[in-house]
Amino acid sequence: MIRGVVNASNEATIRFRVRVSGGVEQDVETVIDTGFNASLTLPAATISALSLAHQSSGTAALADGSTRSFDVYAAEVEWDGRWRPILVYAVGDEALVGMRLLAGHEVRIAVVPGGAVEISPLP
Repeated sequence: MIRGVVNASNEATIRFRVRVSGGVEQDVETVIDTGFNASLTLPAATISALSLAHQSSGTAALADGSTRSFDVYAAEVEWDGRWRPILVYAVGDEALVGMRLLAGHEVRIAVVPGGAVEISPLP
């Protein structure tokens, strides 16, 4: 089970490790974003610190209606006790967990500051 906490802004947060395949690891504090369809966004500084390998580029429509260009990087995340390969999007200054990373899991959130966040694999 992955555990986190609801912050003072009522955002569900979790912390986990990210790395370049077999390389440097870093803990990242992330916010769960159910409106984000991919796996993970990370700030450019984190991507640079991890030396993630560039994979491609793209354009996305954001929730505010704006369009933004972004780069995509290869990484691994420690998820459910094992390393899992994912693609990381460089969009904005926040670390966001999206629905692709949460697929196959149950997410429980007590939406009050300090409330529990629990992510469990589905059978």
